[in-house]
Amino acid sequence: MRPRLIWGGCRVIGVSLGLLLSTVVNMSLLVMLCIGFTFTYMMEKFPNFAHTSLATLGTMVTFYLVRLRGLNPYLTWPLSALVGGLAGILLYQAVVKPLRGRPFSDITLTFTFYIVGQIISKALAVFSYWLLVVKKMQSQGFNLYAYDTRLWGLPAISVAAPLTVLTIVLLLQGFLKWSKHGVAMRATAENEALAQGLGVDVGLMHIASWWISGSLAALSGSIVSMWLNTSVNYSDALIVNVMAGSVLGGLNSITGAILGGFLVAVGTKALTWALISHLGVAMGAYEALIPIVFLFTILAIEPNGLTAIDRTKLSKAHLRESLRRLARTLRNVATTE
Repeated sequence: MRPRLIWGGCRVIGVSLGLLLSTVVNMSLLVMLCIGFTFTYMMEKFPNFAHTSLATLGTMVTFYLVRLRGLNPYLTWPLSALVGGLAGILLYQAVVKPLRGRPFSDITLTFTFYIVGQIISKALAVFSYWLLVVKKMQSQGFNLYAYDTRLWGLPAISVAAPLTVLTIVLLLQGFLKWSKHGVAMRATAENEALAQGLGVDVGLMHIASWWISGSLAALSGSIVSMWLNTSVNYSDALIVNVMAGSVLGGLNSITGAILGGFLVAVGTKALTWALISHLGVAMGAYEALIPIVFLFTILAIEPNGLTAIDRTKLSKAHLRESLRRLARTLRNVATTE
């Protein structure tokens, strides 16, 4: 049985400490995943539906090293990120590069990566079956919570996860803004032909972006195994949250990915808590629908995300027009047969 997360029965403004810790960890996971998803979209101009499958790959790497090799779960994070980065480069070299430049390549790659995600999930299911049959070890619906330690009476992951994502955000923002290669990567994302004309090795920039994206995804998978009860099919449920966060913030902005991931994670937990408090525990079953509502709403009001909103043009008239667009969209959905 999972230990209680209430620290000395502490409650803050009527919310248990356990809920706050859960929100912090989920926010950390979603921000990292949204950054990787947005990074790929900025560079390649198509949504990588296999992104959360790479997260599941990181989960299985950590599980294998902890349960079969006896490593501390925190020591597996660098190796998990390495495996995810190499997997990202492999996907770019084997799938993206051969298809890039062909007619309708963006659409082709979108569907191709959906299939790639399913292939990765099925390969991990085979690995899970091997663990069960050969090692007599259950890996369908597992977690490594029991292998965590405690800091100040709290699960260490609730401290390590936000510190890790904060460090990554600061390093990545600094890299993109102030380093030579970071500026070259931004130039490639904005105008690849122009960047190549200026002498940028755009091929190397694409490889680096897939390395970063794959590493962040796998690292997120390693973290999630220490907090949630996951399985090899967990990526299918996670992709909706990641898409909601990335679209909410804006698919052409790393800052938007950070903002969107934060808002979706916190908003989902806050709204679920409010529904449960006022309408009963049964409303917790609808938590998975909240990110979909976020996704639908932002697409109806501002498809380019929050970071695309021109703050100088914000007004009551602009807000009324946005709400009218949302109302028209809802009417169209309601009347569609």
